[in-house]
Amino acid sequence: MCFRITSIHQCLHIVLTVFLLHFANAEADDQVPEFFTFTFENDLFVGDDNGYTNGMGITFGEGPFKEFNNDNLPNWLHWLAKDLYVSTMENKQRGVAHMFFQRMQTPEDLSASELIIDDLPYAGLLAWQCTLYAWDDRVADQLSLYLGAVGPITLAEQSQTLIHELLGADEPKGWDNQIENEPIFKVEVQRIWTLYRSAGKGKQFDILGLWGAGIGNLESATKAGLAIRWGTNLRHSFPAFSLQVDRQVNPLALTPDDDFYLFLGARGGVIFNDILIDGNTFKDSHSLPLEHIQDQVAAGVVWSIGNNAFVFQISSISSNTDVINERNEFGALSYTHRF
Repeated sequence: MCFRITSIHQCLHIVLTVFLLHFANAEADDQVPEFFTFTFENDLFVGDDNGYTNGMGITFGEGPFKEFNNDNLPNWLHWLAKDLYVSTMENKQRGVAHMFFQRMQTPEDLSASELIIDDLPYAGLLAWQCTLYAWDDRVADQLSLYLGAVGPITLAEQSQTLIHELLGADEPKGWDNQIENEPIFKVEVQRIWTLYRSAGKGKQFDILGLWGAGIGNLESATKAGLAIRWGTNLRHSFPAFSLQVDRQVNPLALTPDDDFYLFLGARGGVIFNDILIDGNTFKDSHSLPLEHIQDQVAAGVVWSIGNNAFVFQISSISSNTDVINERNEFGALSYTHRF
């Protein structure tokens, strides 16, 4: 086990070093703004500790620029994306973000070491997400690729145990029952429409339409919703908006001034498969019946001060299994720095 943990940490270190060098060289050549974001999500923000319980991520972003090329994308990814709609649409600005994240899920009773049949499986997720952005003043498209794994290899047990020790929370004792190791993937498309934006250069509000769909063994789903925002410089920040805005590179870091906005949004959709509920695809593991109709409500504040930007938000998501009726609630903090 010690060898496995060390190897994973070494791999992550190598990957992050390559991306840091890539962004450093790109900035020197093109002076394209680049960003780093750290995100921490936890249901202890809302006084609970079950369901989606904890998540951490680091994101590197670059943009805006006019076109995707081998300078702002890895060669293999540019080869895959060069003929796709996000690359070929005319009169668009573009950007890219690479996120490395770990998320974990637990049942309500963390003190039980035996398998709890009628509650959520213990599950860890470790993945890389690359999102390509293309936008104009009114419409923004996001195309994402997820690659990673679930199971003990994600080190979710070690991460949650450490975080609970630091926070003085209960030690989780049921991780021996987590779902097994399995590679995961997902391809996801999202589109955001500015349905209305008030006039003026000061404080404004806008209404955004949201739609997305994805397919993969991680999750396959289609979702749609609406969001309302109030703040400043909203035209610059809508391309990277989502109801989990903490999982994006904070778009307000793009603006030259100190800006902010408040948001409230909701969406619903149909979930066709979810590995965190369905369990392993090719092995027997703990699973529950999937609730196919789900909804999410989120509210938060986003603000920037100089080269630094911040997000705090609260999310409430309907139960993802028909065995449990309670909603899943968690809070999130993120910090973004512009290089």
